[in-house]
Amino acid sequence: MGIANEGEILEFLTYIMRREDEEIRMADSFKAAELLGKHYGMFGGKSESGGGDVIIVDNIEKAEQIKERKNAVQS
Repeated sequence: MGIANEGEILEFLTYIMRREDEEIRMADSFKAAELLGKHYGMFGGKSESGGGDVIIVDNIEKAEQIKERKNAVQS
């Protein structure tokens, strides 16, 4: 048996992530998901959609203030 190729590793990580064996721990499943996400570049810090930072505000007035400040900085 030689060294595993990329496809074999991705299949193995997918198997672990999906917990196809009842003995696979949830922590191992999360780690496999993290490694797959890193492989596919899902955690690069910038989204492909080009959207900026997401700010959740539960106060509409505060949201307007943040929007005005952001526009002032970008001008």
